[in-house]
Amino acid sequence: MGFIFLPLIFTGVLVTLGIYLRALYSRSVGGESQNDLWKGTTISASVTILLMLLYTAVSSTVGIADIFTGILLMATAGLVLSLLFNRNYKNKYNERGKFNRTTGITLGLMVLSFVVIGLSADPEGTEEHLDSGEIAVEAGIDEMTEEEDAEETEAEQRAEEEQAAEKAEAEKQAEEEQAAEKAEAEKQAEEEQAAEKAEAEKQAEEEQAAEETEAEKQAEEEQAAEETEAEKQTEEEDVVKNGLIPVQLYRVVDGDTVHVIDEDGNNLNLRLLLIDTPETVHPNEPVQPYGPEASERLTDLLNGAGQLYIEYDDGDKQDHYGRELVYLYADDVNVHEVLLEEGLARVGYIYEQQRYLEDFKVAEQYAKDNGLGIWSIPGYVNEGGEGFNYEEEPAVEEPADDGGGTDTGSYNFANCTELREVFPDGVASDHPAYQSKMDRDNDGYACEISSSSSAETSIEEPADTSADTGNYNFANCTELREVFPDGVPSDHPAYQSKMDRDNDGHACE
Repeated sequence: MGFIFLPLIFTGVLVTLGIYLRALYSRSVGGESQNDLWKGTTISASVTILLMLLYTAVSSTVGIADIFTGILLMATAGLVLSLLFNRNYKNKYNERGKFNRTTGITLGLMVLSFVVIGLSADPEGTEEHLDSGEIAVEAGIDEMTEEEDAEETEAEQRAEEEQAAEKAEAEKQAEEEQAAEKAEAEKQAEEEQAAEKAEAEKQAEEEQAAEETEAEKQAEEEQAAEETEAEKQTEEEDVVKNGLIPVQLYRVVDGDTVHVIDEDGNNLNLRLLLIDTPETVHPNEPVQPYGPEASERLTDLLNGAGQLYIEYDDGDKQDHYGRELVYLYADDVNVHEVLLEEGLARVGYIYEQQRYLEDFKVAEQYAKDNGLGIWSIPGYVNEGGEGFNYEEEPAVEEPADDGGGTDTGSYNFANCTELREVFPDGVASDHPAYQSKMDRDNDGYACEISSSSSAETSIEEPADTSADTGNYNFANCTELREVFPDGVPSDHPAYQSKMDRDNDGHACE
């Protein structure tokens, strides 16, 4: 009956240590359920020890010392875990005494186990060992007798096996000789018949094979042409049916903006729906954390795909900047979900296009739960609104013009707008004002004005910088704020819809 207790005891030990470990962790993080866990640990340990004592009562080989040895091992394991959690808590929070109580309890249980083991030592153990020796001698004598009987039986069995083997060998030899003669005669007849038949079949097969090869070749060529045409037509129908439009990559602007070329050769400026990535090329904001990583990851996905597709949602097809509002696919992979799942983008700018909103929220939640990318920086994602909480680099005073040409001192411009106010044609890589983040085309020249520059980075000074109510034509919000620091409402002559990104009727606020 004792064997029933062993799995119960083993299970009790594992459960006790598991609850104890969970209780230590709850205590280290200040969990609300830690009192219930400590009660569970006490109850589980008590039941396990009771099972051990019952096992001692029904077992003739296990004593009190053995049981308390097991309890000692459990207490030792508990002490080690308590010390490890205490050390980790001290390193993390620089606070002592959080686990002194658990350490003291396990240490006391170890001392109690040592005392009980010492007191339960058996003084009659020598006599028991002598009795065991006599039993072993008697068992040895019986074993020798059994071995002699086994040897005699084995000898008789060996003689019978040898006689049977000789008889079987003679019968086998006779059968083999008879079979060999029969097989030889049959083989000779079969070979002669097979040779004649093979010759006739070979000639017929060669003639038939030549005809079939020619026919198959012609049929395969016709079938291949038909299949190629059918596959091409099917692919085109599937693309149209699924609402996917094939495009080619032209340029990745940042993590959520891409330029592509459609089948008619038109250059499309895409804004990826329902996601927002940190800024990298915004003329009025610095490069934000994980912005370059998002752009690089998007570039890798698109360059590694065999075919790119875009998909429109219900509602408006373009935003007020004229960008195409689409979902972008690299082969059959939705790049929005990849960026969200890897913590390089957040769900944002949710308007009427919401076809895959729930799927995107699931991907975003995965990155958030695992602290990936933008979610690894506490408070970085503006969860109460749009965008990211990131302070701009402090503005620097512009160097004074001494009338003797350009100053060669140290500069720290926040963006190209500020730099061009001092150096209208930009600066070379050996100039002290050069910054690699402003050299977007990596040509060794920052903030130069070229025909390919975007409208947001070009500067056209307003003809009149006074705050009157005349006509204005600001190129971007930087220029507008120089005249109207708080932005302008929609009824102001300087208002432009492209500068009202949140569509609240107020530009550049």
